[in-house]
Amino acid sequence: MTNDIIVDVLNVSQQEIQSISSYHKEDALFIDVILKRKETSCPVCGSSSLKIKEYKLRKINHSALQFRKCTILYHARRFVCTQCGKTFYEPCPFVGSGSNISQLTILNVLKELKETSATFTSVARHNALSPTKVQEIFDSYVNIPRQTLTKVLCIDEVYTETSTISKYSCLILDFLNHRLLDVIRDRKKYTLLHYFEKISKEERSNVQYVVMDMYDIYRSVIQLRFPKAKIAVDSFHVVKNYTEALDNIRLRILRKFKKKDVEYYLLKNFKWLLLVDAPRENEAKYNRRLNRYINYPQLLELILSISGELREGYELKSEYLYLNRYSTEDNVRERLDQHLKKMKESGIPEIMKFRETLNHWYEEIITSFIRVDGRRLSNGIMESRNGIAKKIKNNANGYYNFERYRNRCLYVMNGDAKPNLSKSKNAVKMKGCKRGKYRKHK
Repeated sequence: MTNDIIVDVLNVSQQEIQSISSYHKEDALFIDVILKRKETSCPVCGSSSLKIKEYKLRKINHSALQFRKCTILYHARRFVCTQCGKTFYEPCPFVGSGSNISQLTILNVLKELKETSATFTSVARHNALSPTKVQEIFDSYVNIPRQTLTKVLCIDEVYTETSTISKYSCLILDFLNHRLLDVIRDRKKYTLLHYFEKISKEERSNVQYVVMDMYDIYRSVIQLRFPKAKIAVDSFHVVKNYTEALDNIRLRILRKFKKKDVEYYLLKNFKWLLLVDAPRENEAKYNRRLNRYINYPQLLELILSISGELREGYELKSEYLYLNRYSTEDNVRERLDQHLKKMKESGIPEIMKFRETLNHWYEEIITSFIRVDGRRLSNGIMESRNGIAKKIKNNANGYYNFERYRNRCLYVMNGDAKPNLSKSKNAVKMKGCKRGKYRKHK
């Protein structure tokens, strides 16, 4: 072996090696190595008067080569102190105490698990380990504490299935720095109240705004645990609900027609024209059912001409989109009041029902137009983090261990999150059933 290969594979210099050889067996690489003796002293009495009692062969898993198993056959010296009789092994540069996996392998595993698309199985395959061993490494070295609450929080749920009790976990995000602060086991009221109660009042009092979707439990929890914070409803969810109200109008009108009717065809196949912001002008294409060349704006006009209620509902939604996009903190209250008045005058059942929702969240909608550091309050970045959390879960085909899932999310989403290389004293382990008694067969 050349010096470069020794340094790259073993992470030791040529001067430290007494003898080294390598061979291949069953598509695996074995490196037989003895290191030069270094000055050391007895850990009990401190004496340097030592004798070599024996050499102990240690087999160390080492991920030097990707997709290929590598084992270091390390001949470790065992010393005996001539003063006190204590026996001990020389320091090993490859592994920590009580481990048979090299430090470089552990670092490679932790580095790969930083990637969103990585799974415990794929990392195990790359490093010639078992998935269980990779999970054990992750649990031992990655245990990230809750991050400090910040000035503006975003809160939302993500479908995780980490528990049979609740299918949703709750994410808490820093709006300004886009850091994931924590993942809560579920979104139930008593769970959230208990979680925030454990945080000091001083820390909670620093929170000025909390952005959320229209989930009443979140609002009641924030009002109880963050009395100084203002609540803002994410504008995306308001627009989404308005779009659903318009779609319900479409469905009600659709049921009045038969499948053979042109109106049914238009409402069924081109509903997306109603739901988008505004259809783009495109080149007219021939439509067999209509027996004419027609483009998207013309199709939309045909759909709206089917029902006066549908047209009015569409115009109200378009007006709200304009209000949502161009209003400011100073004029939004007046504009929203005028819009609510128009909704009431329309008398459309679906619009009237959604109007109750807007009234129910009136102040929270007004608060969402506030800008902090030049940015309007929203949960936009949270939707991105939800996507990562779902990808982590889906790639692994689900997590049964919530704490492991929580640590993985915090580890992946926060760039500065680092493993504790001295090992965590509180490694994550699932509580299994107590092992039953058995009789050993003789």
